[in-house]
Amino acid sequence: MVVALAAQEITFWQVLLALGAVVLVAVIALLSLLLSFVGSIEASVHGLGGVAQGVAGNTAHIKIALAVADSLDEVADEAGRHARLLGVGV
Repeated sequence: MVVALAAQEITFWQVLLALGAVVLVAVIALLSLLLSFVGSIEASVHGLGGVAQGVAGNTAHIKIALAVADSLDEVADEAGRHARLLGVGV
C-alpha cells in the first residue's frame, strides 16, 4: 500500500522542519552566549577573590591601628597639658 501526502501536507512539514531548524540554531546560540557569560563571571569572581585576600591582608591589623589612633589622641591631649603647665605656646 502506497500512501502519498498531499501538497499541502508536504509544505506543512517543510515549514515545520525549517522552523525547528531555526529554533535549534537559536537555542545553540543562546546556550553558547550563556556559557560565555558564565565563564566571564567565573573569571571575575576569581579575580575578586584575589583582591579580597589582599584587602583582608591589609586590614588584618586594623584593631591595632585603631588602638594607636586612640593612643595618639591621648598623647596629644597629654602634650597639650604639659605645654600648658610649662607655659609653652600659651
